[in-house]
Amino acid sequence: MFRASRLGQMFAGTLILLVSFAAGAELLVHEPWVREAPPTAKMLAGYMSLHNNGDQPIDVVAVDSPAFGAVEMHRSELHEGVARMVQQDKLSVAPGGSLELAPGGYHLMLMQPAKALRAGDSVELRLRLSDESTVTVTAPVRKASGANHQQDHDHDQHHH
Repeated sequence: MFRASRLGQMFAGTLILLVSFAAGAELLVHEPWVREAPPTAKMLAGYMSLHNNGDQPIDVVAVDSPAFGAVEMHRSELHEGVARMVQQDKLSVAPGGSLELAPGGYHLMLMQPAKALRAGDSVELRLRLSDESTVTVTAPVRKASGANHQQDHDHDQHHH
């Protein structure tokens, strides 16, 4: 009797895990990365490509990480020739659509790093969706490259 009961509990736990995973399974995350910053930087920027593989809209309503004190979703805008960062309440991905988080556009502001991060390190990012599911990704830290370097550098001069 104990075996059947214990097996039932294990199965129920597995089923809850599978249901939780299935809810966020429609959101695919490609090429997540965090831009390396000077060791004393209080903010870093995170990027990735989001793809909705389902037939319903998906909203990312929050992001958190054990590597940072706070994470905010932002979008870069040009206003009268000045780049500004505008905090976003959510990031929406249409059914079958994609949303790029890239330098000069949508991005994550990763604030209050727990430790200095260098190229080659990686951080965990948890995307919380409006249906209360979570998608966890591992984002490598890497150096800015070529044409994006100035845009990436602008994140150190974060303005609202």
